Amino acid sequence: MGLFGKKKKEEEGSEEEEGSEEGKEEEKEEPPQNAGSGDFSIGRLAADVEKLKAQFSTFYELNKASTERFTRINEQVGELRTMLLEKDKDNRMLEAKATQAIDLVQTVQPDKLMIQLRKGEARIESLKANIESNEIIVNNVISDLKEMRNKMQTFTGMEQVVNLNEEVKKELMEIKKMAAVVERHGDKVETIFSEIQKRFSNFEKFGDNLKDLDKEVKEIASDMDNIKTKITAFAEKKELEDLIIKFNNFEKHVSGVISLINRKFENLERDLLSRFEEKIEKSEKLLNGFQVLAQKTPDLDKYFNLLEEEAKKAPKKEAKVEKIKTPGEEKKEEVPEKKPGLFGKLKGLKDKIPSIGEKGGG
Repeated sequence: MGLFGKKKKEEEGSEEEEGSEEGKEEEKEEPPQNAGSGDFSIGRLAADVEKLKAQFSTFYELNKASTERFTRINEQVGELRTMLLEKDKDNRMLEAKATQAIDLVQTVQPDKLMIQLRKGEARIESLKANIESNEIIVNNVISDLKEMRNKMQTFTGMEQVVNLNEEVKKELMEIKKMAAVVERHGDKVETIFSEIQKRFSNFEKFGDNLKDLDKEVKEIASDMDNIKTKITAFAEKKELEDLIIKFNNFEKHVSGVISLINRKFENLERDLLSRFEEKIEKSEKLLNGFQVLAQKTPDLDKYFNLLEEEAKKAPKKEAKVEKIKTPGEEKKEEVPEKKPGLFGKLKGLKDKIPSIGEKGGG
C-alpha cells in the first residue's frame, strides 16, 4: 500500500507541474498574437519547442523510473506470494504432523505405557534382589566347599574319618535328645498355659458369683432395714438388740470371708505367675543351648553324606555301639503331687459361706 501511494503522489505531482507549465506557455503565447510581429513569434516558438523537448525528456525519465518501480513492486509481490504459498504448505505439513502425533499418542496410550514401565521396573528390581541372593548363596556354597576340601585334606587315613564319623553321630544323638527334651518342655508349657487360662476363666466366674453375693447381701440388708422399721412397733428392745448384734456378726463374717477369698486368689495368682515364669526361663535356656549346638555344627547333612560315601568305600569293621536311649526310655521325672485347684478351693469356700449364714441366722 505504501509503494502504490507514493507512485500515485509522484504521478499527480508530475501532472500538476505539466499543467502549470502549459498555462504559463499559453500566457506567454498570447502576447505575440496581439503584437503581430513575425520574427518575435518564431523565436518564441523555438524556445517553446526546446522547453517542450526538455519537459518530454523529463517526463520520459519519470516514466522510466515509474516503470522500474512497478517492475520492482511486481517482483516483490511475486516473492510475497511465493512466501505465503510456502508458509501455507508449511502450516499444512505442521497440521498433518500434529494430527499424526495426536493419533500416535491416542494409539500408544502413555498412561498404560507408564504403568507397564513401572511394573517392568518393579520386576527388574525383584529379579535383581533374587539374583543377588542367589549369588550370595553360591558364594557361601563355594566357600563351604573350599572349607570341606581343606578339612578333607587334613584326614590322611580312613581310621580318622571313621572316628570323626562316630564323634559326629554322638553329637547328633545328643542334639536329638536335646530336641526331644525341648519338645517335652514345650508340651508342658502349653499344658500349663491352658491350665492357667482355665483357672483365670474360673476366677472370672467366681468374681461374677461374688458380685451376685454382694447384690444378695445388699438386698438382705435392705430387707433387714425394712424389718427393723416394722419390728420397732412390736418387738421389745432386747429382741431388737439381739437381732442387730446377729446382723452385725453376719456382716463381719461375710466381710471376713470375702477378705480371705481375695487373699487366697492373690496368693494363687502369685504362685501361678512364678511357676509360669520359671517354666518359660527353663524352656528359653534349653532353646538357647539347642541353637548354640546347631551353630557349632553347621551343614551337617552335607558332611554326613560325604562321610557315608567314604565309609562305603572303606572295609567294614565291627564296632560295638552302645544303645542310645530313646526319649521314652529315659527316667521318668518325679511328678509333684497336684495341689487342689481353683474349683476345689471355691467349693470349700462355698461350703463355708452357707455355714456362716446359718450361724448368723441362729
